[in-house]
Amino acid sequence: MQPGRRFIAGLTVVAVALVVVGFGTAAIDPVFSGGSGTPGNSAPSAGPSSPLPRPSLTPVPSASPTRSAGPTPSSSPTPLATPSPSKHPVGFTLVGTTIFYIGNDGSRIPVVPVPGLQVQIQSGRAIYYALAGNKYGLKTGSYAGEFLPFVTMGQTDGSSIQTGGAVLAGPVVTKLVNDAIAAISDKSQKWIVALPVDIRTARDANVDVSFDAFGLSGISNTPRVLVRFPGFLPLVEAVPTNAGVHILVEGLGVTSWQVIDPARLQLPANKIDPAHAMNQLLVYGDGAASLGYDQFIDTRQSLNVGYHIMDVSGDVSVSLVVNGSHADLGPEKVLQIAGVPVFVASSS
Repeated sequence: MQPGRRFIAGLTVVAVALVVVGFGTAAIDPVFSGGSGTPGNSAPSAGPSSPLPRPSLTPVPSASPTRSAGPTPSSSPTPLATPSPSKHPVGFTLVGTTIFYIGNDGSRIPVVPVPGLQVQIQSGRAIYYALAGNKYGLKTGSYAGEFLPFVTMGQTDGSSIQTGGAVLAGPVVTKLVNDAIAAISDKSQKWIVALPVDIRTARDANVDVSFDAFGLSGISNTPRVLVRFPGFLPLVEAVPTNAGVHILVEGLGVTSWQVIDPARLQLPANKIDPAHAMNQLLVYGDGAASLGYDQFIDTRQSLNVGYHIMDVSGDVSVSLVVNGSHADLGPEKVLQIAGVPVFVASSS
């Protein structure tokens, strides 16, 4: 073969080889780039640390395709999901023969029945009214109290549960207290605590009833029942046998105010008197009092249960305490109806 022709043949071989190599590269590249093998439509995949793209409600126009088989359908934003309505009522509701308070989460707090009273739902409240022949001396159909759902109370095992609370009129509390004391056989245990604060104006707030041994802390730590609440609420008489009140608003160091029965002053100072244990209950608190600082009021006359003593803020404690004697005070010593604590409604 002549040199010129050999040179042209060599160029032809090289050209053919380059074409073969080019097609091989085009076929291999999409695989290593993460594509599907279709030229022009491959995209890099997001790594494990790449943030997920946030969806947009505004349609984003896509790039015009080089070839289109037909019209591109228009995209529209996905409508937002609207919250479905609650599947249960919230508030007091009659279920069968029982009135419940049903919470936002569907929890149910039963309204405790009180003998001689009936409950009616009125304006979103559960109100007690006196039945005919009731044992409290109340006129038929007269107001007798209210049930509040947002009350929690400590239990003997140390837990706390939402029990609700019954705020009952003075004549009802008087009868319930006397019946509870009469049922106690041990003379040294003949005392019971009706919670002496009217919580009705705090009906939409949380009220907590707890127990500890830190009453009168700093002088003689004493078992107590402690009621915590927001704002100012009426402090009321809760002992049927009290002969009046001594009110001291002095900031005594361990308490801001104290209320005691004057009969206490004639009782032994170093032991609990079984016949007058109720008169030895001490009511006190750490918050403010409506009477103002440095006040002393002495009322030596019998007061009806429910008598409005003054308004107090924050907390109310009750202890049965005399020098050298610390009486245990747990849930069993609080006036209850079927596990629901009883508060006293103010009569004024």
